[in-house]
Amino acid sequence: MNRESLRDSINICITNLLGLAKINCWNTISPNLFFILSDFNEFKEQDPTEQRMSRNRINNSKTLLTLDSALDILHKECNDLYDVNLYIFRANKRETIIEIQYYRKSNFDTDYFAVVKDNPPMFHSKVPMPVYAWEGSKFDINWESGGGIYHDWKSFLWRNFLCKRKFKGKKYR
Repeated sequence: MNRESLRDSINICITNLLGLAKINCWNTISPNLFFILSDFNEFKEQDPTEQRMSRNRINNSKTLLTLDSALDILHKECNDLYDVNLYIFRANKRETIIEIQYYRKSNFDTDYFAVVKDNPPMFHSKVPMPVYAWEGSKFDINWESGGGIYHDWKSFLWRNFLCKRKFKGKKYR
């Protein structure tokens, strides 16, 4: 994969990501974009809540990059990239920070690595949804990176009322 095709793939993902955020989130997303790069293996916690907190802590300490500098780093790793996911890490009216999270082919065991070693990387745009969001409802894009009072209130309502009503009468082990 050459630098231009990598740039094209990332630009398509950025366009898709901003479109997903506009559809699903009520926040104002700034077109002033900055990037951070993350190796998937940086976040080792098993519990999703602990992993989200660890991810926030690690990403808050990273230096913001421009698209060109992020592409330079990714291009050096291009032969080892298996999967590249773009997430909005934080967004406000002045800037939007996009996390480019990648998974390496070399992380696989030797048998599977032999199967995928010549495959080009896959690219995805993702907007994680909080548990209280349902189809058609909008939520805060920053819920993973602190959330705020709106996220805390919605989580409280879901945990104490909606979840109990939804699963009322069902027996679980």
